[in-house]
Amino acid sequence: MSSGHEAAFWADEEADLLQPGRPHVVRDSKTPSGPVPISGLRGPIISDALYRTFKSRGLDVRFVYTIDDYDPMDSQSMKERAGMAEHMGKPLSAIPSPDPAAGTDFADYHASRFIALFAGLGIQPEFHRMRDLYRSGELDKQIDLVLRNAQTIREIHKRVAKVEHPEGWLPISVICENCGRIGTTLATDYDGGTVAYECKRDYVEWAEGCGHTGRLSPFKGNAKLLWNEQWCAQWDHFNVTYEEGGKDLLTAGGSRERSNQIYREVFKKDPPIGLQHEFFTFGGKKMASSKGIGAEAVDIVKIYPPELVRFLMIRTRPRSHLEFDPGGMTLPRLMDDYDRFADAFLVDPESDMAKTWRLSQVSPAPEPPGFRIRFQILADWLQIPSIKPEPEAQKRKRAPLTPSELADFRRRLALARVWLDRWAPDDAKFTVLREKPDVVLSDAQRRYLVAIKSLIGRVQDAEEMQDQLYECAKKVGLVGPEGKPSREAFAAIYLAFIGKPNGPKAGWLLTSLDPAFVRRRLDEMGGA
Repeated sequence: MSSGHEAAFWADEEADLLQPGRPHVVRDSKTPSGPVPISGLRGPIISDALYRTFKSRGLDVRFVYTIDDYDPMDSQSMKERAGMAEHMGKPLSAIPSPDPAAGTDFADYHASRFIALFAGLGIQPEFHRMRDLYRSGELDKQIDLVLRNAQTIREIHKRVAKVEHPEGWLPISVICENCGRIGTTLATDYDGGTVAYECKRDYVEWAEGCGHTGRLSPFKGNAKLLWNEQWCAQWDHFNVTYEEGGKDLLTAGGSRERSNQIYREVFKKDPPIGLQHEFFTFGGKKMASSKGIGAEAVDIVKIYPPELVRFLMIRTRPRSHLEFDPGGMTLPRLMDDYDRFADAFLVDPESDMAKTWRLSQVSPAPEPPGFRIRFQILADWLQIPSIKPEPEAQKRKRAPLTPSELADFRRRLALARVWLDRWAPDDAKFTVLREKPDVVLSDAQRRYLVAIKSLIGRVQDAEEMQDQLYECAKKVGLVGPEGKPSREAFAAIYLAFIGKPNGPKAGWLLTSLDPAFVRRRLDEMGGA
């Protein structure tokens, strides 16, 4: 595993580790055991960003993505769902689909929903399903190698992970000929063509075997390698040279370390290198599709623009923890960061921030970013009936929006509507009150409202209005210890028009409303 070195940009750092002049394969995978939370996209997006970076450095590289649909159903949360108990321990591909119109089986249903997101996010790997690799016999060579070296593998498990398997244990799961379960079978005694197995009733906690015993060829889809050994088989089959992974798999003595050692000692090859990405948590809890924790990827991708989803995943260095909760001010802050990185691209396309922005785009070769309106401002505009957003945006640009700018603007506007409806905190929402609010103002605040009345209709630019509001605050004495206008001044404006002490940018609010209405309200509140 790569570690202990720093570079200007994390993807360049990894590219420097790959040997030039030889083919490379980047691999990632997903087990379709249920709805995939948004965290499930971090791996594919990181892998795609690395793949793009490797290609841009002139490396000969493929990106392979495997769907581990031959794994057994072992999710406790699924077991508790109606009708699922009888399928526990069966291959995911052998369980009925929740919706036959959307997937031929359980694995196909969930895998199809997840990988359908990839194209829209600009992720275009080669997809391979493990059921096909096993059933076609493409992994038979690797299965035979593993079974012939079972004793060595048992020793590696004991040495690396302190896990001791009984004599004769084989790292493979046979599909029981009687009940169809794969997670409840214990295989022993490989004779070069078949293995003996027992479908044990108490082999695992999450499924009950049927007790059947027999002998069976482990080839052509009759069995699957256990996780560590399957990992090695995939590396060998695809000639994988790079594979990043989550922290839970890459800890000392964990799955990756075991697989690395098996690959060295049994397959006689160096394992792929690859960085480790930290946990992606939702409300402080690690997201997991099997436990139903986290916002579902399908739902978030329907709402967030693809560039923002990619940015969310790669803005934070993979080795750093990433916390996500769509509620509150998460989205406005994320959009502000995205715009800062876009601005950096315009200044220096080779800066770290610029590279992050470029890798966040759906296209590997994006056009430079155009004119944008800050997300929070759009949310404010939507709450003022007198504002017509598109003309207001063109007014701000002082020119018509280009087609790409207009498309981006409309996407942001739609996203702002969703945010206001679903996630915005109360203090980000407001309504301009048509009647005088019942609020208490100080004498200084009332003097301030009277003083700013002369600006209304005369100052039409929002930024100039903001500057003039500051000056008026100083004139009436609403200043803090350092001589800067105090919060009391702007609180007076917000209380007068929206009935609470905070709100959108005051200069913009006053210039967006009908001047006659504003002057009338200032008279009402200033003379109270």
